[in-house]
Amino acid sequence: MPPPSTISGMQIGETKKRRAIRALGTLLLIADLMFVLVCGAAQLRTDLDPLVTPLSAYLTGPGGEYVRAAYYLMALGLLGLAWASYFATSAAQRSALAAILFATAGIALAPVAITALFAHTPNEEAARFLHHIAALITFMCLCFGMPLLSMRWRRDPRLRGGSAGVVLAWAAFVWLWVYVIYHGLPSGTMQKVLIVLILAWLGWTARQLLRASRSP
Repeated sequence: MPPPSTISGMQIGETKKRRAIRALGTLLLIADLMFVLVCGAAQLRTDLDPLVTPLSAYLTGPGGEYVRAAYYLMALGLLGLAWASYFATSAAQRSALAAILFATAGIALAPVAITALFAHTPNEEAARFLHHIAALITFMCLCFGMPLLSMRWRRDPRLRGGSAGVVLAWAAFVWLWVYVIYHGLPSGTMQKVLIVLILAWLGWTARQLLRASRSP
């Protein structure tokens, strides 16, 4: 049996870890809500058709600075998700791959917003190319990481939260490929359906992290 000092140190370390998970879960929840509110309000712009126009078009023009800020905050939230989801999961169910995918998505999301600022400049073509690559990386990493983490959590006693997260994760994964392959609907509509599914899953995940941070 470990000495009392060792046990006390382990308890202190576990308490700090739970606090970090709670803080990062709160950050993700705030980022998710801000993204929904800001980008939802941006759809009211009269110069753009919300059914046809992809979300990236709202990064510039009236209110573009708020949309970019929502992207940056979400990038931080995804980086926090990478760490918090790994350490909130029981050791037997942890997935380093899922953490890497979420961290990569967070890193790639910021350039999606930054490159929009280079419109109508000599670097516009290069910025547009980087924008599309960064957006694709973000979507791919999220839609692969979401089912992976959800299935791990489904087997974790502390993080079982019903099937909502699993359903949302797989729905986003399937819709990603519909978005890539099928072109029968406006691109803006199909992209925004995918984003809504991802945001719904992130909200569920933030709730799971906050619940896990309260468990001993």
